[in-house]
Amino acid sequence: ANAFQVGQHALGIRNPSSALRMTAARPISAGNLVDDTSSGKGLKVTVVGGSGFVGSRVCKILVDCGAEVTSVSKSGQAPKWAAGQDWTSSVDWKAADLLSCDEASLDAAMGSPDAVVSTVGVVGTDLDVLLKGNGDTNAAAFASCKRKGTSRIAYVSVSDEVKACQEKWLPEFFSGYFDGKVIAEAAALEALGGDASQVCLVKPTFIYGGDSFGLFPPRVTYEYGSGIEQLLSLGLIKVIADITPGLIKVALRPPVSVDSVASACAAAALGKEAANGKVLDGTEAINGATDQPDATGLSEAFEWTKDNTIKFYNWAKEKIEESKKD
Repeated sequence: ANAFQVGQHALGIRNPSSALRMTAARPISAGNLVDDTSSGKGLKVTVVGGSGFVGSRVCKILVDCGAEVTSVSKSGQAPKWAAGQDWTSSVDWKAADLLSCDEASLDAAMGSPDAVVSTVGVVGTDLDVLLKGNGDTNAAAFASCKRKGTSRIAYVSVSDEVKACQEKWLPEFFSGYFDGKVIAEAAALEALGGDASQVCLVKPTFIYGGDSFGLFPPRVTYEYGSGIEQLLSLGLIKVIADITPGLIKVALRPPVSVDSVASACAAAALGKEAANGKVLDGTEAINGATDQPDATGLSEAFEWTKDNTIKFYNWAKEKIEESKKD
């Protein structure tokens, strides 16, 4: 055991089970928007929840596409993960509490956007908090859109397959979450006079990304999430998922990268045909909106394991030969 640990140290391997964590973290992937640096020129976009996990990445992608970006959130600040990054200075960070802010103050924070993206949502176990945090917050933001004459809206909701688990598979308090999402979707449509062709609903099952794990909300890192996405995207698992019920079906669906969700929202805000006016339900549809590359976390983990196994074998063989000489 001691020799094995020495070998790990010599090769820079802290933990042989950490293959997924040892693969290189994926940078923010904007899919086919990555080289599109002018499509947002002259376009004003407000991202509600722009300091958050998904919203902050929407802001970055839109800035990279040349849009004039305003973020509205409780903190009114750039996220910690982006501290010191150049793009943050191109966003107008506004603070507003959607549940307590009066209409005039909210309208001032929202500005006069051509398009609005809302990534606002909460999780938890309090039914009332879930209803207000997912429904009332977004209803307030979309009411401002109506007053301001916004042309397009993108909203991050939840997959229909997850929603279908509400009655038989999930505790009662989840109704606040799902009812809130329904309220928000209806408010987005009403804000644009019922014109569904200008409303994009992005509906993931589980979103992964970042460099840390979390419970509330549940979160896994890019490396782990990418591995799981690749695994659950295999044909056989897709077939099994299709014929299984409820939460088992949802658990077998591949999760989606936060970058992919953010890119789909940005594409809708920019008026891209593949996203604007579409219901993007599930990982495949969300990835397809901006031609995201296939997840490779599992392949990278296998490759890392193979390479380091070979390195360790060669190191051990060398040490054994040295010991024989002694």
